[in-house]
Amino acid sequence: MRSLLTALALLAAASLSAQTNVQGGIYSNTTWTLANSPYVMTGSIVVFPGKTLTIQPGVVVKVQNPGPGNMYYLEVRGNLVAQGTKTQPIVFESAVPDTTYTWSGILVKGTQGGSINLNALHLKNAYHALDNDQFDSTHHSWKHMRFEHNYFGLMYPGGMDVDSSLFRHNQYGLFINGYSSADTNYITRCRFVDNTVGANGFYSATEFLGCAFDSNTYGYFSANPFILNYIGFEDCAFNANYRAVESPAGGWIRSCSFTGNGRGINQANSCIIENCTFTGNEWAADVYNDTYFTDNVVENNQNGLTVARTTAWGNLGGTPVVEDNRLCDNSLYNVLNGSDFNLELEKNCFCLSDSAAIEAKIYDGYDDITRGLLNFAVYDSTCTTQMYRVMKVNIMGEGESTVSALAAYPNPVADVLVLEGLAPGSLVRVVNALGQSVAVFRAASSTETLPAAEWPRGIYFVRTEASDALRVVKP
Repeated sequence: MRSLLTALALLAAASLSAQTNVQGGIYSNTTWTLANSPYVMTGSIVVFPGKTLTIQPGVVVKVQNPGPGNMYYLEVRGNLVAQGTKTQPIVFESAVPDTTYTWSGILVKGTQGGSINLNALHLKNAYHALDNDQFDSTHHSWKHMRFEHNYFGLMYPGGMDVDSSLFRHNQYGLFINGYSSADTNYITRCRFVDNTVGANGFYSATEFLGCAFDSNTYGYFSANPFILNYIGFEDCAFNANYRAVESPAGGWIRSCSFTGNGRGINQANSCIIENCTFTGNEWAADVYNDTYFTDNVVENNQNGLTVARTTAWGNLGGTPVVEDNRLCDNSLYNVLNGSDFNLELEKNCFCLSDSAAIEAKIYDGYDDITRGLLNFAVYDSTCTTQMYRVMKVNIMGEGESTVSALAAYPNPVADVLVLEGLAPGSLVRVVNALGQSVAVFRAASSTETLPAAEWPRGIYFVRTEASDALRVVKP
């Protein structure tokens, strides 16, 4: 028995001796090894210019908390090389296990030449897990990262590709800010789980590809639906969020699923939303000015689709386009008109053969005189053959031109856009959803051909001096 106790005491002593306490300045090239892990930060650490701190795969760094009003940090004025692997990540976390932020995080001093080379890094319990004091011109590629229990998880001012990473239990998981707009950020196969805000972005070009947003308060959040951004979602799944996508503007959402959310898409402005499914949500989607909502399935939600037009942009905000959707079997309403404009819904199927039954699930000016009217059509059971139209209102209005002399095709456009009905000598301008010109010229004839292959995906408007603006979609 005595020998057993002695062996256990020696084992405990060996375990304690393996712990390495660190603090202060790093003035020469230094390596934190797996053999000496875990490292315990008993104070802040600064990597000085021209020096490199290398952290081996599998190393765990535990950061102590000095008490209220003070938090330790790792400041990189030189270089930090922390290349973990999927099976041996490098972990930074609080020395005392908890679910709050108790250390400041990793601060790169780009103004002093600080640089980072990271992969498979797990950052936990930080206020600002990873940051730089200036824009980082390096486009970083990070894989197998984890950001958990931070206030800000990844809020890094530079371009980035983030693959196969987890954002969980953060106040803000991924915060893409205006300083990330030099090129496109690609967020691929990432999971956003139980965050207050899974991902947030503005003034930046970001694409989310094959990502999952589960049980967040906000899956993706943009503060203002009238600040246009290039934000894209493709093959993403949004499940059980209070708001799955909040206030997207100028972006696109394709082939995504929205299931069991409070609201699937809230206040989409000048967006392209296509080939998505909405099921089991309290409210499926809101589509606002100039949003192109097509080929979607909106079924078995409490409320289906809300259409609205706001005057926040004055006369620049056009009506949404809602075509080729299945708007069926939503328990309260399939479509609600959220404002006083009139809209044509002829090219949508409601999975009902009786116009009165369809009308019962449309909320418009017939139910509330402050709202506009919604025309619709009745289709057969296959949703392919239109049986008849129900026209409550002449959308164009009597005495107004029902068509513009200007025509554009193909629309949606791929490589070449043909414009017809131009007045020779007239000024023609093509602008994107941000109001930026992509083509300006004087028409030489009534028909002109424009190259469109290099146009980014989005919504465009063709404007001339003699016709109304014509909307063109680049999918």
